[in-house]
Amino acid sequence: MADKVTYSQDMLDPQVLADMIPAELTAQMKFTGLAAVDSTLEGRPGTTVEFPAWNYIGDAQDVKEGEPIETSSLTYGSKAATIKEIGKGGSITDQALLTGYGDPYGELSSQIAKAMANKVDNDVLATLKGATQNVTVPATVDGIQDALDIYNDEDDSRIVLLVSPKAAGQLRLKAGKDWLRGTQLGSDALTKGVYGDILGVQLVRSRKLDANEAYLVKVDDSNKPAIKLMMKRGVQIEPDRVPKLRRTDIYATSYYAPYLYDPTKVVKVTFSDVTGKAGMTGAPENKEVNNEVTNVDEDKRIGKQKKTTGTTGKKPGEV
Repeated sequence: MADKVTYSQDMLDPQVLADMIPAELTAQMKFTGLAAVDSTLEGRPGTTVEFPAWNYIGDAQDVKEGEPIETSSLTYGSKAATIKEIGKGGSITDQALLTGYGDPYGELSSQIAKAMANKVDNDVLATLKGATQNVTVPATVDGIQDALDIYNDEDDSRIVLLVSPKAAGQLRLKAGKDWLRGTQLGSDALTKGVYGDILGVQLVRSRKLDANEAYLVKVDDSNKPAIKLMMKRGVQIEPDRVPKLRRTDIYATSYYAPYLYDPTKVVKVTFSDVTGKAGMTGAPENKEVNNEVTNVDEDKRIGKQKKTTGTTGKKPGEV
């Protein structure tokens, strides 16, 4: 009778689970931070805010001695903005909580919060897409200057260029010595994630933008920001216990709406010489369950992943 040997594939080889990886957005939220929060409606009745503004009565005029001075009347104009409701919900059973690996409840709560924040960020981007000032230029230093000339003003407001990674890389290469790295800006950086500076314009990259799409936005501390985020109520998360079904539902809601408060401070830029991918929403693709092992050749594996028969044709355990 042949001697028997115990091999690794004969042993109980438990599958070890690595820590659960939380779902992450595929594009960071870069737009919400550029909007000024407007809390006019918070704690007050109503869904719409009207913004009246005085019109100018006109410059003074030359007058001759003894002639009457014509009078001008005050007039005003106005615009309005309203709000909407957004929401997201998730549900999990007691059995899933008791038997599931990782922290299903914590992950569900975290993802709902991310979903709400990403929705706001995408809504602010959608507001930027409604810019009334547009220009098409090459992705060069001269092109950036041509885009800045659209402002045609005299103030020295600081400006951010929201741009795709593809266009940002092209601008950096063409800027040469005119390029200033984001790390060199220090406290002068206008927002998180500044990539660099050209002509005093700070570049912020976002994969939510098409390859040739960009937005110049004036950022200052005045009472007339480019974008306002009207908040009626911030995010409210409410758990709902359903004992009959041994289930917990989690809901998140918010009442808000972004709007282009000062259209003169935003310029939509299209780069004529940049091609590439379309922008994304930031939502990651779903992952599939696929535990097929491919990192080690089949004849070199050990344990339960090892071949059940060798080249000799003998069964495991035989010599």
